Amino acid sequence: MRGLTVFISDLRNCSSKEQEEKRVEKEMAHIRSKFTSDSNMNGYNRKKYVWKILYMYMLGYEVDFGHMEAVNLLSSQKYSEKSVGYAWCALMLREGDELLRLIINSIRVDLISRNDNAVCLALNSICNVGGKEFAETLSNDVLKLLTHNITKTYVRKKAALTALRLFRKSNDTLPAEQWADRILALLDEKNIGVLTSVTSLVLGVLAVDSAGWEAAAPKAARTLTRLVLNKDYSNDYLYYGIPTPWLQIKLLKVLQHFPPPEEHALKLRVSEVLQRIVSGTEVTKNVNKNNATHAVLFEAINLSIHLGQSSETLPQCINLLGRFISIREANIRYLGLDTMARLSQEQPHTLDDLKKHQSTILFSLKDPDISIRRRALDLVYAMCDTATVKETVSELLNYLDNADDHIKEELVLKIAILSERFASDNSWYVDVVLQLVRSAGDQVADEVWYRIVQIVTNQGEDLQRYAAQGVWTILNAEVLPHKNLVKVAGYVLGEFGHTIAESPGSSPSEQITLLHKHFRNADPDVRALLLNTYVKIAHTYAEVAQMVSEVMQQHSAAMDQEVQQRAAEYISLSAPSLASIKGTVLEMMPHFTERESIVSKALASKSKGDDPEAPTRRVEPRAEAAHAEAAPPPPPPSRQETPDLLGGLADEPAAPAPPPGGGGGAGSAADLLGGLDLGGGGGAAPPPAAPSSGADDLLGLMGGGGGGAAPSGGGGGDLLDALGGGAPAAPAGGAAAGGGPSPQWLALCMRNDGVLFEDATLQIGVKMEFNGHQGRMALFFGNKGQFPLQQLATVLSPCPQLAIQVSPLPSTLQPRQQLSQNFLIECNAPFGDGPQVKVSFMGGSGPAQIVARLPLNPSKFFAPLVTDGGDFFRRWKLFEGKELQKIFKLKTAPLAEPEVERVCAGGMKMAVLRGVDPNTANYVVAGWMAVKGGAPQSDTASVLMRLEVNAAAGMCRASVRASDAGLATAVAQIVQSHLAAP
Repeated sequence: MRGLTVFISDLRNCSSKEQEEKRVEKEMAHIRSKFTSDSNMNGYNRKKYVWKILYMYMLGYEVDFGHMEAVNLLSSQKYSEKSVGYAWCALMLREGDELLRLIINSIRVDLISRNDNAVCLALNSICNVGGKEFAETLSNDVLKLLTHNITKTYVRKKAALTALRLFRKSNDTLPAEQWADRILALLDEKNIGVLTSVTSLVLGVLAVDSAGWEAAAPKAARTLTRLVLNKDYSNDYLYYGIPTPWLQIKLLKVLQHFPPPEEHALKLRVSEVLQRIVSGTEVTKNVNKNNATHAVLFEAINLSIHLGQSSETLPQCINLLGRFISIREANIRYLGLDTMARLSQEQPHTLDDLKKHQSTILFSLKDPDISIRRRALDLVYAMCDTATVKETVSELLNYLDNADDHIKEELVLKIAILSERFASDNSWYVDVVLQLVRSAGDQVADEVWYRIVQIVTNQGEDLQRYAAQGVWTILNAEVLPHKNLVKVAGYVLGEFGHTIAESPGSSPSEQITLLHKHFRNADPDVRALLLNTYVKIAHTYAEVAQMVSEVMQQHSAAMDQEVQQRAAEYISLSAPSLASIKGTVLEMMPHFTERESIVSKALASKSKGDDPEAPTRRVEPRAEAAHAEAAPPPPPPSRQETPDLLGGLADEPAAPAPPPGGGGGAGSAADLLGGLDLGGGGGAAPPPAAPSSGADDLLGLMGGGGGGAAPSGGGGGDLLDALGGGAPAAPAGGAAAGGGPSPQWLALCMRNDGVLFEDATLQIGVKMEFNGHQGRMALFFGNKGQFPLQQLATVLSPCPQLAIQVSPLPSTLQPRQQLSQNFLIECNAPFGDGPQVKVSFMGGSGPAQIVARLPLNPSKFFAPLVTDGGDFFRRWKLFEGKELQKIFKLKTAPLAEPEVERVCAGGMKMAVLRGVDPNTANYVVAGWMAVKGGAPQSDTASVLMRLEVNAAAGMCRASVRASDAGLATAVAQIVQSHLAAP
């Protein structure tokens, strides 16, 4: 094609980008005119122009014409023209393009034709473009082509890879009962190329589901025997003297998808193959040969690990791995350590053999390569048991001083877990963790000190005295202790300082003096905890009460809100009339509920974060009882969570309670004090006033309740700050005077119409309707005054998860008149807090602004999820670590089922599941959130809740799990607001 050659030559000879663009534009105009004017264009010119279009597209120019001409080339009988059409498909089309529907029929015609070249072009096109539509339409033709007896070898190879591509797009295209026997028969092929392609297909299917494909195991073993033992292969497939290493690896992986063989002949055949591979591998100076041999070898070792005790080569593999971790080549050392760690987890009976190499493994902790150090640390952690824990922890503590910062945090977590899991006595565990807190500084995660205070609290007076003496000694020796050490000391001395108060040099006043020496330079969360410590010591020993009272008075006006609130509340608590309450609040912490260790959870979370794409393997549990996880620690302190006043109601793991003084916010202290008003905060909002007459209720939405008068105080400042300017805003339906949600907003969480805001001038009503992820809302503005409201306007705060279209709003509202504004809402993703609306206008007394929180809470997009107990707890465990808890006093105890139905089913559109929780006083609730493009009732859309009731105490714990933390918080707050006592 001379014209194409000349065009390419012209572009290459262009001296500037502008000249090239000019030449391309000229050629595009020429081709476009040819396509539009020449209706009888011959095949030669058509393919020449399509080649030019493809060349311009590959240079980065946008092409928006010529598609139909390329589609016409697909139907050509000439290979030269057909290949151009398929080249255009491969480059220009993507999954989901509408043009795919035009070419599917042409591709199918080529696929079932007897022209092998056309068949190969069609298979290549299917692989390049893919797509579910291709899978549903063409998969049967591809599979028939693959399994047909007369299909040629090179076509069969392409058909196998095409079938794998389609299977990955749609798993339903390859049912085992229809195709398994026919495809597995191809594993008897003599041609290595076909074997490799078919094995890739089988391996892809097994990765999804092995049911129905059990016959693959003996066929894979037979093929390995043929290649490794019988050497039945062509020399063309020798790679550095190794027969088809890529095929051997695939076949070894196939065997790992099935349990160890029970048939003697098959077991013997696999054992012989593994023996030959393991014994015949040597390290040479040829890098490429080493890579190939070790790729096969490590896959053979993985299969030996999978076979377990039934594998005769396992001891030989351990010796081989011990040799690999001591050689100079870093890649081999890494693979050796990684495989050893997996071996120790999946086959615990090999630990004694692995410990023979412990000195080499510990030496690997000092390797310059951090990836090798991480694998060595994983292996040391996996190999540790009761007999070696003290030696292992001692070595790790010595290594901790010189460890790299990138590995230090993980190292600290593993030391803490090992010292707890295998400790022969708890005093040794306390010494280890105190040394960690003292020496590792910022690398000690909060979970570590939460855990030690929980264990000390649960283990009795002897350990409590030992821990108090230990922290006292260490704190005396440190000039500038780390804040975690001060936290541990503050908690332990506050709870158990009385156990050493009679010892010389550790009297109550000396304890407070030493702690207060570090108070001034401490972070706010440490100061808040120390205030708790001072109050607890003063409650037990009256001689320090005056000293503590002065500290509280001094910090009752502190800049930090948390410190100020604690000081003010403890001052109020010291009133004589609250003596009985004070004794309850400041009594010793009860034992924590025994659950899974939060340190282990933190390590698992960190490991998953470090390697999110790591494959999951089935791991056999350790046989030793000592490997069972111990009780969990309290979770990190939170301003939104309250202590576990119920004493642990759930059987399922849940976030445990924080230590007292661990940083709980205003809500935490209020719950501890029984909801008393201690003079530290504003009073509750006055009850909403009913309208004086029917004329005042312009919208007819008030029913018997009426709208509340606009409360004064803060609220809506974030929106005003973002929007800027204007008169000071009155908070509306979003918040009451005390800072919580207003009664109007809470009522609208349960219903779709009502009054959002009302004062002497303006009434704002709401009507809503929702269907799936879409909804409509109307705001009604009623002018109750005698003057028109001018310049009336609304502005919404941003909420990225909601797409909202707003209708225009007239700018003038006459007296005793009503206007409406419509909102179309679409939920694109889970969210917590809905948007706010700022209403601004010019009234009779000047400019005014109102900020209201719209009642667009997440439950408006909920639907009930009716399921059984097994599926509920499966979904519950999927959201491990994404739980939010609220503990509150119930309005009425016990919690009645009609009340739960009213709030959860009627208001929040969730399903109350009966018979899931064995405790009839508890309730299990499930729903799912509709979002745009989301699958209905999918796991990720689930919103799950458990209400655990302590009827005797009149308390309830609401535990909510969802994919989004803000969503869980919003649901828990709504439930608490409707079920909790005021």
